[in-house]
Amino acid sequence: MIILTILLYVLGGYLALAVGYYSLFCWASLFFRNKPTAHQKTDVLARIVLLIPAYKEDAVIERTVQNVLQQDYDHHKCDVVVIADQLQPSTLTRLQKLPIQVVEVHFQKSTKAKALNFALDKLTKDYDLAMVLDADNHLAPGVLQKINHAHQQGHLIIQAHRTAKNHENDMAQLDAISEELNNAIFRKGHQVLGLPAALIGSGMAMQHHLHKQAMASIDAIGGFDKELELNILKNTTLPTPQVHYLADALVYDEKVSNAKVFRKQRTRWISSQVKYGLRGIKDAFQQLLFKQNIAYFNKVLQFWLPPRLLLLGSLALFSLLGMLIHWSVGLYFGSLLFLMMGSLVVALPARLRTYQTLLALGKLPLVFLSMIKAIFHLRQGFKSFLPTPHQYSSKP
Repeated sequence: MIILTILLYVLGGYLALAVGYYSLFCWASLFFRNKPTAHQKTDVLARIVLLIPAYKEDAVIERTVQNVLQQDYDHHKCDVVVIADQLQPSTLTRLQKLPIQVVEVHFQKSTKAKALNFALDKLTKDYDLAMVLDADNHLAPGVLQKINHAHQQGHLIIQAHRTAKNHENDMAQLDAISEELNNAIFRKGHQVLGLPAALIGSGMAMQHHLHKQAMASIDAIGGFDKELELNILKNTTLPTPQVHYLADALVYDEKVSNAKVFRKQRTRWISSQVKYGLRGIKDAFQQLLFKQNIAYFNKVLQFWLPPRLLLLGSLALFSLLGMLIHWSVGLYFGSLLFLMMGSLVVALPARLRTYQTLLALGKLPLVFLSMIKAIFHLRQGFKSFLPTPHQYSSKP
């Protein structure tokens, strides 16, 4: 009985920490104010290189390039580089006819980090900013102008607002909700409280030489953006906060609409979270205690928190099981569950509080099981690059 009591206290404390963390930044996100940059043009234009890694992305890469080329930005100040990894010869031929640079790469084991580092070493021009996009990303009008404006204001690292391109089924809707909750918690909420916004891995623009330097030591199989962010947060010479979130610069991203692909994607995400959580724990305390680097400690702490869906499912399960032990145990976990749910609803954008979302929530138990399956496949994520396949879908 004593062992059970100790386990309940430890489990209850850990889950309460997770709920408290998420809830704090959910509520903080309500106070976020990003000054609109629309129609704010400047005579000073940064030289931007757009880097688009494309691993077997024949279905989407051409439309993405066409979208980027339509941006209202001086084309003499902006170069597009497609990093072609195992694209079909016919796709390469069509891409090479466009006013872009195509860099072909051939790796025994492909990773996004390898592709980016190879392309960065091949660049012959000097740029002010490097922006990374996924092969399925589409830019809303004026994104590059807004990023340039933020750069002229002194921001060296800028994360654009990645948002859903598609909502065709319940799975895609849930993925879109997850994306916006990430934006609320890890970008809006953090920026309100004076902490750096989190990088996503695409839709991010960075001072070119800083980007090249920070990427040079990265050879991650998955989650390169996490390692990149940790490298940046260790750099105490950067302005505080290091990463600026630009909420009105929309980058449309294809959301997962298939359960099998969802599990594969989450396997990659959770495996990288576990890896960097274990690897970074010693550094986190050293950075906090000796350099007062709260931002770095906060980032590693995030890796030790359970993903939100696993947290919600676990709280629901422990609420029911807790009632079998004692009503107070069930009440404790149930209270945490309702606090978490309320905080997430508050942070969710009004445009997603719809009947479609309500219907999609009925799929949460199945998605929870997919997350459980992902945990049992973590070894696969540690050893192999698990890209998310994309198909053409137009932005809303």
